[in-house]
Amino acid sequence: MTYLNFFSLLSALSLFAIAIALVPTFLQFRRTLQKTEVLIETLNTHVDPLCKSLTEAANEIQLLSISLGDKLEKTDAVIYTAQKSADALLTTTTLFKESVRPVITTLGSVSAGVMAFSHFLNRSWTTPKKGE
Repeated sequence: MTYLNFFSLLSALSLFAIAIALVPTFLQFRRTLQKTEVLIETLNTHVDPLCKSLTEAANEIQLLSISLGDKLEKTDAVIYTAQKSADALLTTTTLFKESVRPVITTLGSVSAGVMAFSHFLNRSWTTPKKGE
């Protein structure tokens, strides 16, 4: 056996060993590619409906936020009107109280005067006079 034959045989055996080692790797690589293709197809079938659902949900959220903003503006207007009404009512109550207070004071003093007068009359009717 010459050196050339020996190196040729050694090269052939090395190539055969490399082929034996690479065949399972290539088979696994092929299975991985097939599973990747199945995954991509599954994603393609599910991504479109998911995108449509997300778009619809985003549109509904946008409509809800617009509606909520409008309702908040209306509520602010109602609260402002109620606050103005409460201020007007407070002012009216204060004015009414200030204008009624003298009348009540006058009625109280007249009532006290009438009570004192009636007490005086009752006392003078019930007490005997000195000469009688």
